[in-house]
Amino acid sequence: MKKLLRISIILMIAALALTSCGSGSSEESAEPEENTAAEETTTEETTEPAQEETDGLEYNKIGYVGTDAAEFATYKYLVDEIGKNYEAADASIPVVTIVDKDESNPDDVLVKGDFWLYNYKIEGDTLKCVSGGAHPGCMHMKKNDDGTYTVTSFDPVADGSDYDASAKEIFGDKYEDFSKVSSDADAREAKRLEAVTAYVNANEVPCTKYQDEGWDPVDLHL
Repeated sequence: MKKLLRISIILMIAALALTSCGSGSSEESAEPEENTAAEETTTEETTEPAQEETDGLEYNKIGYVGTDAAEFATYKYLVDEIGKNYEAADASIPVVTIVDKDESNPDDVLVKGDFWLYNYKIEGDTLKCVSGGAHPGCMHMKKNDDGTYTVTSFDPVADGSDYDASAKEIFGDKYEDFSKVSSDADAREAKRLEAVTAYVNANEVPCTKYQDEGWDPVDLHL
């Protein structure tokens, strides 16, 4: 009997020990998994909006067929500022020949050239020239951070008897180059045809030619 009692006690102790071990393992908390998703810093790729560049179409809308941003600024200045000196017209189209450009100082870029502005009215399929003229000189420009240029001032060649002296002062050692450019009417007319054609195409003007008073019309390259 004592033997049975001893065996029962041993079994009870063993059972208690097992229960205790099982309870311990259930109470043990597993090491928490690292929540990488929460801790991950997702940096959205922020791309600066690309600087809007003046494209060929915008150039062509004022008759410029090149790609030089400083030269484009001369066209805009002629239309926006010099154009104020003329009566309003249906179209104002510059013709520009650059003689010299000095970009050594981005805050005062010097662009010297033979600058012309022609103003037209639309009559049927023809752009009739109603006014215009030469405005040679030196345009002072600031180069902007986005690569465009802004004309800050303009030194025009003087009219009349002061023309030569003024031109020599402005163009300096480039005076002879300026003289050749300003006296080459054929080259200027060729540029004018390009400019008017570009303007008409870009702005969808319903004209096929331009004409000066007293001259035959000139067909555009459409």
